[in-house]
Amino acid sequence: IFGLAIYELNMLVDTLLASLLAEGSISYLYYGNRLVQLPLGVFGVALGVAILPMLSHQAANKDFSEMVKTIDFGIRLILFITIPATIGLILLRFPIVNTLWERGEFNRLATEGTAIALLYYSVGLCAFCGIKVIVPAFYSLQDTKTPAKVGIYSMLLNIILNLILMGPLKHGGLALATSIAALFNVILLMHLLRKRIGLMGGRKILSSVIKLFFVSGVMGITVYYFNAAFFDPDSQLILKLLILSADIAIGVLVYTVLSRIIQNEELSFLIELTRRRKKKISIQ
Repeated sequence: IFGLAIYELNMLVDTLLASLLAEGSISYLYYGNRLVQLPLGVFGVALGVAILPMLSHQAANKDFSEMVKTIDFGIRLILFITIPATIGLILLRFPIVNTLWERGEFNRLATEGTAIALLYYSVGLCAFCGIKVIVPAFYSLQDTKTPAKVGIYSMLLNIILNLILMGPLKHGGLALATSIAALFNVILLMHLLRKRIGLMGGRKILSSVIKLFFVSGVMGITVYYFNAAFFDPDSQLILKLLILSADIAIGVLVYTVLSRIIQNEELSFLIELTRRRKKKISIQ
């Protein structure tokens, strides 16, 4: 429980320390975290739950080569989803918060404060989701102690960075500290897992990351200029919803088309998975 809940525990620490900052800091962190939780819950947690039985079966049979392939693909699949999501959340942080919440007591100052929290939490999105994939690999090996120990180190690092960064960056420093601690957590877990089961396809993952950053960069530029041209934070809610939806749709379209052009393996897997599901539903 501790190994999987380290992100939530770090969020609790952030909230406690935010109470020492300016009024509204706790709310900024809460709303920023809610937005990061969407891709984390939909993809990170779901994939972690889905691959645990497969990893357990492979570990029980001592089939470490297949186990490595499963983890490698799980990491690449998470990165395929979270890298563009990270760039999208960073670029559209103000329009998203403005559209969802800026009305009544939630004024422009609250929008800007929440956007800052979202910016720094988004930096760690890949790591937050990656932990949900790496930790089950240890559980499949009947090892619950290592994730807990690494979680403690991560929590201590988060507290130290909170105290250092909350001065210059205010509540943004608390969010950034949590993201850095999560990156430390996932990197150390991957290092320890590599020592247990061998090489984990690092070159293939790196190659995939480079391609994903290129494709996501093109997507980000396209979305940024479209949003800058059409989004008005003071316009009516329905119009802002339409423009924000168009931002997301254009981003998904550009990312998907470019991923198809470079023959991305993760996209092909998701398309084939969707086809199988539709075929299964039609048969039923």
